[in-house]
Amino acid sequence: MTIDITERGQEELAKLDLGENGFLRINVVPGGCSGMTYTAAVDTDFGANDVAVFENDTLRIVTDEGSAIFLEGLKIDFSDDLIRSGFRFTNPNASGSCGCGASFAG
Repeated sequence: MTIDITERGQEELAKLDLGENGFLRINVVPGGCSGMTYTAAVDTDFGANDVAVFENDTLRIVTDEGSAIFLEGLKIDFSDDLIRSGFRFTNPNASGSCGCGASFAG
């Protein structure tokens, strides 16, 4: 599983209070105008159907097995521009996305 996180994205994710056993959970759920959207939350409960999709010395990203297929090749970046600041998810496998970029089609 390959997820790419830009240097800026890693800097901003490092600011999350993950605690000793915490990680960032990213899942793909139905929603948005294109059909699927990402959810992200800090978590500490690694379940039997969970997969670590990114790990380094300071950050671990986990998802469920069903979402993992949609995260292959995902790029996470952070932007602090005035119009749309925050984390940006770019998925090269998405067949389309909505105008605001909040959802995608698989």
